[in-house]
Amino acid sequence: MGLIRWVTTGLLASVIALVATAWFLPASLAFRLIEQSLTLPKDIKVALPRGSLRAGHVMVQFRGFPPSRVSWQVDWPSLSPEAMILRQTISIVGPGHQITGRLRLIPNQKVLIIEDLNGEINSSDINQLAAAYGHQFSGSVTLKNGFAATSEKCLTDLAGDLSWSGGRITFNGFNGVAQYQLPPLQAKLELEACSPALNLTRDADHLARFVLGLDGWFSAELQPRLLVLAQIPGAMQLTQPLLFEEKIL
Repeated sequence: MGLIRWVTTGLLASVIALVATAWFLPASLAFRLIEQSLTLPKDIKVALPRGSLRAGHVMVQFRGFPPSRVSWQVDWPSLSPEAMILRQTISIVGPGHQITGRLRLIPNQKVLIIEDLNGEINSSDINQLAAAYGHQFSGSVTLKNGFAATSEKCLTDLAGDLSWSGGRITFNGFNGVAQYQLPPLQAKLELEACSPALNLTRDADHLARFVLGLDGWFSAELQPRLLVLAQIPGAMQLTQPLLFEEKIL
């Protein structure tokens, strides 16, 4: 029994020493070690991280969206016979956006969970991304109670409450540029076959549904009620939703 106890204690001490060493490993060195194996989408640019694995930050940019400073603060790992769980606080901050949340990573199960996502994105930042499609927005979008979970292959859960302050929107469509004025709107994030979906409402009235597929296709289903709110000519005569798709990724 004494030998087994000493072996167990030695193994535990080795694991703790290994975790402690990695805990303060420079984030830039860790990034260099895994950089060759990373397969990031070509539209995402990632700068060299700063700080350590425990606390640091990195600049990230997606297409024309303004750069975001992604910061993290990691809690001490939770160890159990079944799994090791890493928990960290994250913040995403840019010129006109700020989002905070909590992240849980279970390495042996290849599960990532993001929870308590809250923040705001101003239209000035959204427009830099939407400009490539000829669209422009006003106001700001607020996110509350955001939650997402992913496995190795798929988004497994998604939830959250969104609200838009309302205002003028500009769309570049088949008939040229058109401008519309809309009141404040609400939306809920959902999951549809591993893909993020958004249900748009106003005062509990269903107005639209948007889905971004894993293949990069964006689909929209616009209810006549939304077109009436936008004061589009002829909207009152519509009885069926309008459907359209666009490849955006």
